[in-house]
Amino acid sequence: MEGRSTAVPRTEGLGTARALTARPYAVVAGIWAVWAGAVVATVAIGIASGAYDRAKAPPGTALFPLFSWDFGWYDAIAHYGYAAVADRRYAFFPLWPWLIRASGSVADWKLAGAVALAASALAFLGVAAGSPAGRPRQAALALACWPGSFALLLAYPDGLALAAAAWAAALVLRERPLLAAPLGAAAALLRPNGLLIALPLAWLARGRDWRYKLAAAAPVAAAVAVELFFWRRSGHVDAFFHAQRLWGRNGPTGIGRWADHVRDRVDAHLAPVAILLVVAVAALVIAWRRFGPLTTAVVAYVCAVPLLLASTHDLQGFVDSARCVLVLPLLVVLWRMGERYRPWAAFATVVVALLLGSGLMQSFGRQSLYAFPIFWALGEGPAWLRRPPLAVLGFAANLGIALLLTRFAP
Repeated sequence: MEGRSTAVPRTEGLGTARALTARPYAVVAGIWAVWAGAVVATVAIGIASGAYDRAKAPPGTALFPLFSWDFGWYDAIAHYGYAAVADRRYAFFPLWPWLIRASGSVADWKLAGAVALAASALAFLGVAAGSPAGRPRQAALALACWPGSFALLLAYPDGLALAAAAWAAALVLRERPLLAAPLGAAAALLRPNGLLIALPLAWLARGRDWRYKLAAAAPVAAAVAVELFFWRRSGHVDAFFHAQRLWGRNGPTGIGRWADHVRDRVDAHLAPVAILLVVAVAALVIAWRRFGPLTTAVVAYVCAVPLLLASTHDLQGFVDSARCVLVLPLLVVLWRMGERYRPWAAFATVVVALLLGSGLMQSFGRQSLYAFPIFWALGEGPAWLRRPPLAVLGFAANLGIALLLTRFAP
């Protein structure tokens, strides 16, 4: 795989994205329509069957689970603004509440729902258009079948942030950096990790003119503007970071609690864990002697995963940890796919590392969608990742998790 990619000239990454024609766009739109219809139908069936808790969403909203949890915070900011003291509201970036406030006579939830629907379509098209290998259909299918991608239909800024970042990437690859700059800035105004799109854009700007450097600088400038706005409004220079701590994101110290959970699980089931450890060591020795270090690392990861998942204390922790288990190997795949994928591998790795470093696994699955190059790894990486049974299983898991919307925060 490495040899195939490194031989490609730098300009090919630009040409493949430019080669996207009307037909692949139509196919991607069809994939999005099937995905969106399936998610909406699943939510409607869940409402009819009583699977959701109506108390978790604003009253009077159709498809109310899609407006649960954080939509209330964004709506409150839209109506009342940010407080004059540093509180939890400063964890939410301002562009999404400003859009909600612009609804006028239209109900807030209707505008938010319509924008989220349109943003999800743009996200699918953007992820497809940015495909370095020019395989838009595979990238769109990977996004549709990813467990948790239903979250792009929530009345949150996530879908719009993903669309803005993916299209910024696609436009830079198409040599249109001036159009990419405002989109990168929009991503940074929508989500705290939106500014990270500056990393691959800066990588691609090396040796190029000022337009590419402007595209890379725009997300950073927008993020700085948000922090200055928060400082002026709250009177605290660290209003955002203080709000994150109020939400339980205390940084790497949270890893210690996770380690305690693993230790407690081992202590409670010492005998079976010891047996499994002996089997795992034997498997690692065999893998090392017969297949080498890479296969040994894969076997070690497979052996560790059951213990890590068994150490979760609730369903939310299990679901988010399971999605983390799926994401991490895809980062390795990205790094091994060749030179033209390196900026995107670095970007996705930083996104995931910051989520894990926050010390809280809650909402990992939803927020890790922003690491969109993982969908290129699925669509353009090893062929076995695209086997139909895996796609069907992933799509079914996606709809199944959607039925848990009001059980825990997505």
